[in-house]
Amino acid sequence: MRVKICGLTREEDAKRAGELGAWALGFIFYPKSKRYIEPEQAAKIIAAVKVPAVGVFVNQTGDILDIARQAGLKGVQLHGDEAPQDCARVKTNFTGFVIKAFRPENEDDIAAIADYKGKIDYALLDAGTGGQYGGTGHTFDWNLAVKATETGIPLILAGGLTAENILTANAKVKPFAADLSSGVESAPGIKDKAKLEALFSAVKGA
Repeated sequence: MRVKICGLTREEDAKRAGELGAWALGFIFYPKSKRYIEPEQAAKIIAAVKVPAVGVFVNQTGDILDIARQAGLKGVQLHGDEAPQDCARVKTNFTGFVIKAFRPENEDDIAAIADYKGKIDYALLDAGTGGQYGGTGHTFDWNLAVKATETGIPLILAGGLTAENILTANAKVKPFAADLSSGVESAPGIKDKAKLEALFSAVKGA
């Protein structure tokens, strides 16, 4: 299964995730995030690691293309309240892939994801709590995730995933990919070597 490691801030963590087999690496350019990284620093890390890099943005559509060029991004992740037309504009002007994050709480929220079909490449499901846009470590409702696969948009599952539950989540939801941040950390933005190794060992053993 494909794994995206998100919220990277250190070159050694990015290199380790890449060596272990990460499908993509995520860098957060939302200044209010505990895992925020300056574009200049992200560019240095991305240049040193031969794994597709994804930039995470929250209601920052005006900044995306400039930062994407500066950092060398292959993908962008819209993690805020972006409407379908916002995503369509980004997809039209960006040469890489576009992920839109959703924090659905019920089946009506899941149904609304279909409005983004054709305007994004992947839908990411995360558990937003306490007004936060993600990275909380809370597990997403996998039953809702199963419903989301019916939209026909390739699904990336996030929210509280760890080495201990990723295979169960994969068997239940069968997503295109899994996205982890806090589940492989020792502190926000600092990835734990042992947790990374345990995760990829579990994934490869599936």
